[in-house]
Amino acid sequence: MKYLVLVALLFVSPIGAAESSGLNYEAMAKVAVGALELSPGERVMLRFDPGYFEELTPIVRKLVRQSGAIDLAAVEYMPFSILAETGNSEAEEAAYKKLLEAVDVYIWLPVREELRATTPAERRALAAWLDEGGTHRQIHFHWAKGSVLADGLAGEHSEALDRMYAEALDVDYKAIADAQDRAIRNLRSGEVRVRTPAGTDIRFRVGDRPFNKQDGDASARRMESARIRIDREIELPAGVLRVAPLEETVQGVLVVPEARMQGVIAKNIRLEIKDGKITSFTAEENLAAVAAELASGGESARHFRELGLGFHPGLLWNPGDKIIPYFGYGAGVVRMSLGDNEELGGAVRGGYSRWLFFPEATVEVGDKVLVRDGRLR
Repeated sequence: MKYLVLVALLFVSPIGAAESSGLNYEAMAKVAVGALELSPGERVMLRFDPGYFEELTPIVRKLVRQSGAIDLAAVEYMPFSILAETGNSEAEEAAYKKLLEAVDVYIWLPVREELRATTPAERRALAAWLDEGGTHRQIHFHWAKGSVLADGLAGEHSEALDRMYAEALDVDYKAIADAQDRAIRNLRSGEVRVRTPAGTDIRFRVGDRPFNKQDGDASARRMESARIRIDREIELPAGVLRVAPLEETVQGVLVVPEARMQGVIAKNIRLEIKDGKITSFTAEENLAAVAAELASGGESARHFRELGLGFHPGLLWNPGDKIIPYFGYGAGVVRMSLGDNEELGGAVRGGYSRWLFFPEATVEVGDKVLVRDGRLR
């Protein structure tokens, strides 16, 4: 099978010159491997981009071996020239599932997504692997992909953001976890209301839905309490708290000042939501593009997906900034989204997802204010 031959060829150590960003790769690797708290004998697989963050890969592998774990393999992300020929078949998915049978821990190192990616078949196999439970877990370094505009799509990444993300790895993780726990207690206590200066006004309840805490803990011990798939997907830098509200409780309106839709910019989009579903929508510019975007995602595109709230003190967003650093994991940034929420323990299916960011939102539960105008309280 071509896929198995390809994977075998890619079990190599990276070589060549690294990018000259001046990052402290040793410190970055220590955070990642330390977060895993690897046990002797655990089998670790890495994915890497041979032209990006190359200096990080051998250091991570060295630290894995020093921990007593098994440095099983380092596999290149697939170049698009190969993805065009393979990547979405049942045979490829079965081959990757077979490969993952030997893996306990999976590490995604940064990738230039304009050049390389994981295939749909690989992603399905990884989801099934995570769902097997046990100590299965993975670490993500999304890095450049995490630099987004408020419409949730990629913005211009920079070396300054590289430095911000690298420095954000060195944080008081316990303080983040404690702040997230306080927020969980408040968010469970009653009806949540999210408002923005542009006119968003959404209300919902989370009930007993599971919260995903991204607080940097990637240990096997933490996996014992994992309730949903993304509890096994640890993000670095850390900082976001995520939950899928009870769908039938979501009521109100999402107002998006500007968003790229189907290749054009739609402005002042207003999404009316009842019982968790978009019932009508308007836009001052390019309404047809909004309609096409929602149609392209099928039924799931018309459903409210999740609430995300950032807690990291170092992933700074300031009024006037275009880029929302690292998917809005910064303290006080609100992320709401549309689409499939299976990985969060929700009821919406269909595969579509679209994140939207509201960095100047206010979040209240009864008389408790969690966020005021984009600042954690």
